[in-house]
Amino acid sequence: MLATPSAEDGTERTYVQRLVALLCAGWAVVYVDRTILYPLLSVIARDLGLSGFQTGLISGAYFTLYVAAMLPAGLLAERLGLKRTLVLFSLVSAVGILGFGAVAVNYLALLAMAAVHGAGAGSYYTMAYSITIHTVPRRNRGTASGVINGGMSLGLAAGLALAGPLYHATGSWRAPFLILAVPTFLMAALFQRFVREVPVSRRRAVPVWGLLRDPTLLRMNLSAFCVLYGWWVLLSWGPVFFQRERRIGLTMSGLYTLVIAVTAMPSGLLLGRWSDRIGRKRIVQTMLPLMALTLAVLPQVQSRTGMLLALMAYGVVGKLAWDPLGISWLGDYVSRHRPEAVGAAVALFSFISVLSAVVGSPLTGWIQDVTGSLAGGFYVAAGLALVGLALSLGLPDNRVEAKP
Repeated sequence: MLATPSAEDGTERTYVQRLVALLCAGWAVVYVDRTILYPLLSVIARDLGLSGFQTGLISGAYFTLYVAAMLPAGLLAERLGLKRTLVLFSLVSAVGILGFGAVAVNYLALLAMAAVHGAGAGSYYTMAYSITIHTVPRRNRGTASGVINGGMSLGLAAGLALAGPLYHATGSWRAPFLILAVPTFLMAALFQRFVREVPVSRRRAVPVWGLLRDPTLLRMNLSAFCVLYGWWVLLSWGPVFFQRERRIGLTMSGLYTLVIAVTAMPSGLLLGRWSDRIGRKRIVQTMLPLMALTLAVLPQVQSRTGMLLALMAYGVVGKLAWDPLGISWLGDYVSRHRPEAVGAAVALFSFISVLSAVVGSPLTGWIQDVTGSLAGGFYVAAGLALVGLALSLGLPDNRVEAKP
């Protein structure tokens, strides 16, 4: 017997809600795997005798393979499908973080395992948001993206909060990665069980070079690079900055950085839902100068209260709050003007934006080696946020219509 339309609608609504919750959990695992590293960088550097530049290359190795995997994953998805590619790369990510704890006995092995983990995690953005754009109606896209991005805040908070206690409890910086291998393997199993496959065209109607020649997409991509640059600098070097230049302990340095998540989660949800009603452009262009201000103020403040306020302010207007608007703005444009290229456009957006992590972490480490301080890295990040604002000027608003 055929289901009634209302039953079909209810079933589909239930699936969308479950999908959004699962993709949120996936981001939480990706971020807790990634961010538990940052408070431990100073411990790893001391244990292995690393310079600032070498320490920065640990994150650089992760993000080099993270970025390198994005476009191949998008191509593979055309053959395997979005779901199967998501599951496959999630398993690679789990193997990498297991190896980070089990076989990273020297610096080269550490870089290799960071690279494997990054290669596995690199497909998540493209697969998760391509599935979202194909599944969630346009009128709800900003809200759904806000909920999914909430997983980043949850993972950020968990990773930074757990790093110190797990290290002190076990006496080893490798133990936290062994523990996190369990939920990482679990997520791959959950994706296999509960995510539906999304039909994708096997015909490459729009090559990547065609997307690069689209001036609107190019400016969106470069603006995203500028936004994410500051985020990676703050995330990878913030705990080290607090430990070395503000004399805050290992556990507290992680807790200071996680206050970003406390304000980013409600901000991202609110702004994502608001953008569904009034459009993305005005909100984004208000956020970027405030983002630059918070990054420039952070190395200036000396008191703990001042640092907390600066970090909370960055959470409200920073990368985690910007993410739902950025990907929804891209999705609005691509679904209207290049609907056959959604997957490729999302992959390219993620690829270009995350290149900032490949550059930002080692460059900031080099700035520290040259100047003796990480402050210069934050000033560079603030300047790039303003460049991102300039690139967003003149972009179409793509106001959301009151229909799917």
